Amino acid sequence: MTSGDGAAEPAALRILARFTHLLERAFQVLVIAVVVAMIAVVGAQFVDRRMVDLPLAAPDQYARIGLVWLTFAGFALAIRSGTNIRVDLIDARLPARVRRVMGMVFDVTIVVLLCVILQHCWRLIEIGSDQLLLGTSLSAAVPAWGLFVSCLATLPFLAERLWRAARGDRVPIGGGH
Repeated sequence: MTSGDGAAEPAALRILARFTHLLERAFQVLVIAVVVAMIAVVGAQFVDRRMVDLPLAAPDQYARIGLVWLTFAGFALAIRSGTNIRVDLIDARLPARVRRVMGMVFDVTIVVLLCVILQHCWRLIEIGSDQLLLGTSLSAAVPAWGLFVSCLATLPFLAERLWRAARGDRVPIGGGH
């Protein structure tokens, strides 16, 4: 593969790209699994309330945990595909070089924020691991793990995007790789 200026792609970048591709696929499978689990839990809750008594304890807690995991996994996938939020009205009128620099500044800012979040999230996991969620056998750390894992997964996505932007490669915006 070559960059925008015709230079060959370094082996390390190819390895990173392969890793982020596999990570993206893993997160897609995770999202599908969580959605299926949430449909099952919410469906079972409906049956439990309307038709027959089922031995369910706190299905709403499981649905909340699933929603937290979906939110943060979705954030990681949005960063990966370049569909994160930006102001298109302004963005569309800027020269390509300015858009690339702005994108890189945005990505570096997200990396810094993710590092801060990861640090504080780890403390949240430590504290939450001793607290059970009412009606479940899960600790309060489980939702925090969703944030931690997703933030950790977002870092290689951003690393690849920054590396490609610095090389002058076309960085995907709005999907596609």
